[in-house]
Amino acid sequence: MSGPGTSAGVLREPFGHGKVILLGEHAVVYDQPALAAGLSRGLAAAATPGSGRLTVPAWELDVNARDASSPVARAYAAILGALGAADSSMDVTVKADLPARAGLGSSAAFAISIARAVAHARGRAADVQEILSAATEAEKIFHGTPSGIDLAAAASGDVGRFERATGWRPVPVLQQMTVCVGLSGRPRDTHAQVAAVRRLRERTPGVRAVIETMGALVAEGERALGRGDIDELGRLFDVAHGLLAALRVSTAELEALVHAARDAGAVGAKLTGAGGGGAVIALAPGHEGDVLRRWSQAGFQGFVATIGGGAGAVKEMGPS
Repeated sequence: MSGPGTSAGVLREPFGHGKVILLGEHAVVYDQPALAAGLSRGLAAAATPGSGRLTVPAWELDVNARDASSPVARAYAAILGALGAADSSMDVTVKADLPARAGLGSSAAFAISIARAVAHARGRAADVQEILSAATEAEKIFHGTPSGIDLAAAASGDVGRFERATGWRPVPVLQQMTVCVGLSGRPRDTHAQVAAVRRLRERTPGVRAVIETMGALVAEGERALGRGDIDELGRLFDVAHGLLAALRVSTAELEALVHAARDAGAVGAKLTGAGGGGAVIALAPGHEGDVLRRWSQAGFQGFVATIGGGAGAVKEMGPS
């Protein structure tokens, strides 16, 4: 499948997809596989001749590539440099349809959309690898040594299996699925959560079996996606969330979101990403509106997007 940013490996429109981890978060750190999906919701960028200004109104960001004190500005400058535009002679405006620091791959979507916009403005037919390489330079500034999973999902919009040793492999999906995304309102700190799980694993040897089980769920998830079996995938979500809670990365807000979704008709729900904050995903065929209403009643925001379709259109429902 191809997302809006790819067509036979060639740049199309300047968009970066958000992403969710369907199964395998934290386990992927220990050489287990993870299953991730690009969201139909993300960031769109536009570049015009200018002086190096970058604005993201939804995130209240307004920086210049020459501002070395700002990580965002340095990331922007890194993208410009990687694409041969280090003279900072253009401005980029980004429309963000994704919250920052919610565990939804916003920084990768940000980097991919800007890289595509800059390449497009310079009249270059940049291929996927060149875009990924430029975006990786930005992700290094944000995350040090990015795994590549967020960038692969941001660039393709597809579902993929990711392992540290082999990277990203697209996963066949029988049909598009809608997923409810609930926001805890608490920013997540990936580094802190990964470190906490590492300490727990070192102190409690039985945790290793939990992590291996989380990795084993990925193959089952792939089969469910291949059959279009939403009920089975939902059950796997529930199992995975229980394991993540056992790793102590869930929070009161995440638990409230998960249980509210199930009460509203979801066939499965789990936290997505590192935990400690961030977001929850739920599968609720025919009950998406019910889930969003239940979340809203509990004081949480959410939206609905598609997965498994690359360029699938965003389907949003506001709180009611």
